[in-house]
Amino acid sequence: MAWVQVRAESLDPEALLSALKAGHYYSSTGPELHGIRLDEGRITVRCSPVRKIWVIGGAPGLQVLEGDGLTEGSLPVAMFGQGYCRVTVEDDAGGRAWSNPIHLGAPDTTGTGT
Repeated sequence: MAWVQVRAESLDPEALLSALKAGHYYSSTGPELHGIRLDEGRITVRCSPVRKIWVIGGAPGLQVLEGDGLTEGSLPVAMFGQGYCRVTVEDDAGGRAWSNPIHLGAPDTTGTGT
């Protein structure tokens, strides 16, 4: 089972549609993304407990953090240049959550901001 988690001001259909159109959502098969912040060449992720946090981008490359019960991690994004990246997290059950593309150089473009 998978779903889309929307950050909207209310459950009103107009508010939900507006948030979706603005990209203020992420997809998941289990884990939750609580916040993603881009600052000074690093992306910081806050999430429910996961075993892996990774960032991939438009330029070939991958940054990965692994551990038990990670709820926050920070990774450099310089390798992706001025393009974009995407955050993915994976929990112990293999469930994943992934962000929309994050355009580098723009603060909190993910819709899952803190």
